[in-house]
Amino acid sequence: MTPHVSPPLAVSHSGASTSHTTSDGKRPVRRKEFQFKYGQKHHSYDNEKAPYPLSYDKHVLELESLDNRLCQYLRNSVSFMNFKTAPARTLDLGCGTGTWVIDAAKEWPECELVGFDLVDIQIPLKILDPAMAKRIEWRHGNFLTTKLPFDDDDFDHVHIQSISKGVPENKWNNIFEEVYRVLRPGGSVEVVEDDIIFPSLPRWFTNALRARPLRAQSIIFPDGSQRGYPASSQASSNIPPHEHALLESLYKSVFEHRFVNLKPSSVLPSYLTTYFRQVTLGPVVKFPMPPLPPIQPLPPQLTKSYIVEPSPDIADNRSSTTVAPSTYSSRPMSLSFSSSYSTVADSIISKTTISSRPRTSSEPLSYHGENSYSSFDILQLPAPEGIDVTSLPIPRFILDSSLTESEISALPPSLFPLEQLASLSERSLAMHLYRSFQSVLACQEAMWEELKDRIRNRRRELLPFGWEDDEELEELQSRKKFERLIERYRSDMYARVSLWSSLDSFGWPLPAREPLSKAELIEEDRLRESMIEARKSATVEEMQIPCRAVRVVMGYKL
Repeated sequence: MTPHVSPPLAVSHSGASTSHTTSDGKRPVRRKEFQFKYGQKHHSYDNEKAPYPLSYDKHVLELESLDNRLCQYLRNSVSFMNFKTAPARTLDLGCGTGTWVIDAAKEWPECELVGFDLVDIQIPLKILDPAMAKRIEWRHGNFLTTKLPFDDDDFDHVHIQSISKGVPENKWNNIFEEVYRVLRPGGSVEVVEDDIIFPSLPRWFTNALRARPLRAQSIIFPDGSQRGYPASSQASSNIPPHEHALLESLYKSVFEHRFVNLKPSSVLPSYLTTYFRQVTLGPVVKFPMPPLPPIQPLPPQLTKSYIVEPSPDIADNRSSTTVAPSTYSSRPMSLSFSSSYSTVADSIISKTTISSRPRTSSEPLSYHGENSYSSFDILQLPAPEGIDVTSLPIPRFILDSSLTESEISALPPSLFPLEQLASLSERSLAMHLYRSFQSVLACQEAMWEELKDRIRNRRRELLPFGWEDDEELEELQSRKKFERLIERYRSDMYARVSLWSSLDSFGWPLPAREPLSKAELIEEDRLRESMIEARKSATVEEMQIPCRAVRVVMGYKL
């Protein structure tokens, strides 16, 4: 097979700039690939040419490894395709750091792979095994503005994953037209894309984190101050639905103003079927918010230790607690899970299996471990009297699809590995939430640009979110307020992810803490009591709000 030679484009190993060589020997023109905005690394292309808004910071780039691991867990492979023989030549379009390409090179030892991306952020080939490195090639360019630099019928397989945040809706046709061109007859294309979701938190949760009374209805301003507003019966319709509503509005505006569809899962099938005669559509798989973990124990105090124990009379008070002296234990005690409730929850689930009632095509399916049940049924059931709804088992995933159950069961096991999905642990949902909110934070500079535009030109749009409108603030002041909003969102989401609970489930002890003074003990105990009380307001619907929605679509060139 004739090797492909890259065009005369030299890319520095640091990824800082590119330069085109010239035949007359003159000094090449250099262009910076990256620019830094408030310490975050972004590409230097104009938004119209490359609307991708996420930063290229290390922790953001590492998110793609989570997607690779999910596919490998579900399929024990790098691909959802069911190949009889491994492809001989594969293109990864929008390859990012190139981790998928490297994993594919390990799984397919005879395959040549090309990773194509906008900028040079790929793992240097010189650190790989030479036998593997010679089968991998990194190429760079903008597939939104130019044709792919490959010959017709060049590849057996094209892999596309997580590029939708940088693709305007009117560009998908061009992309698939080029994919069709470079695919050989009989070649395949695999697309794995996420919907754009802003994971939000109910007010009872954020109020509890700040030890605010749940019924103290108020708007929290960016500077930390708050102003009361009428009770729910008198509330105005323009009250933000949650504390981070301004950030959600800015986040969605980033993509809307770049003409990026927030739900690529709903539009990709139509684009794919335009160019490929044989297309297989997987259902939209939604991952709900992770279960609320137990509340961490208090650290030792100056005089005596305390742990919070559930009240034995759970029927009278869902989350009543007693504080008693005890030896400090590093293992957290659950404040919301009880054996008596587990029995009730199991009885609910056993009565709501899929076979227990007909399901219309518009209803979603959800699965919990080996027991499958319709989330529609569960949502219609009120929580048993005196039971904390946060103890309900969280479904591992929810199917949001127009496909019937028979159509879903007929899907290729490679595309929809039901048993593997059902075997995911509840705590694995925390990593989906982590990926989702980190994607939001990666767009904070684009969100800042949206906020500046509103401050300058559309200030009235900020009024419902509590942003001050009575004075012209300096940009620096507005930036500080914005950063406080971002940091508060980051802190709240880390509290919701509760990585400590995931580590604890693996047997890791909680980190040791210094003893608290009396004042510190009172404050921390107040926060704990606030969270205990707030959990009573949790609803079943909130526990099943999706934090991620992903779809796999496959096509073949006949």
